[in-house]
Amino acid sequence: MIEAISQSDEETPLFATPFGVWAIVAGWGLAHLLLRALSTPVLGTDDMFENVLVQTLEPGYMLRQPPLYEWLLWTVQQVFGPTIWSFLFLKYGLISLAALFLFLLARRAIPDPRIAALCVFAYSLFYQFGWNLHEGVTHTVVLTTACAASAYLWVCALEGRTLGRYVVLGVAFGAGMLAKHSYPLFGFALILAALSDGMWRVKIRIAGLALAVIAAGPTYSPYLYWILSEGPTFLANASQTMGIAGETSHLLRAGEGLGKLAFGLLGFSVPLLPVLLLVFWRRYLGLKTPGKGALNDVARLCGRTVLVMIILTALLIAVAGATYVKERHMHPLLILLPIYLFADLSRYSWKANWRYFGAAVKALVVVVFFARIPGLMAPDNFWCGGKCRHMKSYADLKAPLAELGAGNATLIANDDYTGGNLKVLFPGARVVTDGISVPTPARDKCFYVWEEGTKKPGLPAVERFVALGGHAPSGLKPLSARYMTGAWPHIWKNAGWRTTWWGVAELPPESPACQRSSQQVLLRG
Repeated sequence: MIEAISQSDEETPLFATPFGVWAIVAGWGLAHLLLRALSTPVLGTDDMFENVLVQTLEPGYMLRQPPLYEWLLWTVQQVFGPTIWSFLFLKYGLISLAALFLFLLARRAIPDPRIAALCVFAYSLFYQFGWNLHEGVTHTVVLTTACAASAYLWVCALEGRTLGRYVVLGVAFGAGMLAKHSYPLFGFALILAALSDGMWRVKIRIAGLALAVIAAGPTYSPYLYWILSEGPTFLANASQTMGIAGETSHLLRAGEGLGKLAFGLLGFSVPLLPVLLLVFWRRYLGLKTPGKGALNDVARLCGRTVLVMIILTALLIAVAGATYVKERHMHPLLILLPIYLFADLSRYSWKANWRYFGAAVKALVVVVFFARIPGLMAPDNFWCGGKCRHMKSYADLKAPLAELGAGNATLIANDDYTGGNLKVLFPGARVVTDGISVPTPARDKCFYVWEEGTKKPGLPAVERFVALGGHAPSGLKPLSARYMTGAWPHIWKNAGWRTTWWGVAELPPESPACQRSSQQVLLRG
């Protein structure tokens, strides 16, 4: 595949077509999907929380995140149920769609379709795409897809200048606003980048922008209505989330936030930028003369968008004094950076360098895939760290809980991991965890399930339940209580090498804890 980049024949290979790029990325996603889903059905970080959240379809779920991800997940779960398959199909389906939009945009910025395809594959050299994507990413996947689609449709609207294209762009903008609250900054950066370039500035249609805003309205309106119904709680929640509510001085918070932004940008860029510097070092030391002219208009627009996005984010941090800035928040800031860098490199004549870089991409993809296997086959401290939550033995809870009638009961969990995985085991149950509203009727049976850890407690289950404070809000006492245990899998260690204990207490179904829509006072053992 990569060898074709150095060839001079004009025929475009399949891998450098829109279908080919989509198929390769989808195949990559399918490989990781099967590896994860066939190894363990346990939901990991973020997924378990979402599994409790989407028991019903609502216009909004939480003020911290818009609901597009939940709407899509709810839809997919109508086919796959509340299982790991629904999360993985949604994640990799969206990533393959984002890759398609990025390739279509890259083709406008990079003359050679083979280099444009390699540019898209090179996104796997971003740590957040190549590794962290596979576990614990939900709304960010929707945001990535929305940003990729918006950037491509923005260029199409500028080039075509028809109002119909602005309508489609407006729908994409609306979807982006429903992806994450950080998206509007990206949309604004696209517009500012075009305004800063004389060639693009004259192509902007003010009527088209107004139409795009109008078109975004119906898409965003259900969530907007839900936000307005929540009143000023939204601003208070945003202040808490962004780390701008505290006793530290504004100057110190702003300095901390800007420092985190700098480190986040550097961390997000690894190892893509170091590999580019290593392979194409002659260009970056000024030792090579470009064989072609300046960057084309689309490549220049991508580069300006990255720069404007970073400046806007820095200004926002400085003005608001925000400190909640992490590497995993850098997707909208750097998503167009590879297109700009590859467009620049395509101006030079390279012999074996593209093959070297392509080999690095291939090698990293293979290494990452096989590096995930030990943590799925041997979930001990050496291979996947101390917690290894994705391999916890929740499945051993199914049979004993089913005997108690948990399949159609209200299940109150003491943590999100337990709650989300109980929903996997019992799709028909009503699962409640702390702070998650579940607007469905209470059931005839009600159980409280709490995790004890790897050691069985010394107290009997009823006494342990009382000691943890489960009865405190209303003098609640369980009808009965017992312990359950599950054995962790391991490819070579004996059964029982590691176990997890849970406590299960049956509560009176008429008790407030079982009737309320969300359990606000939980056992934290």
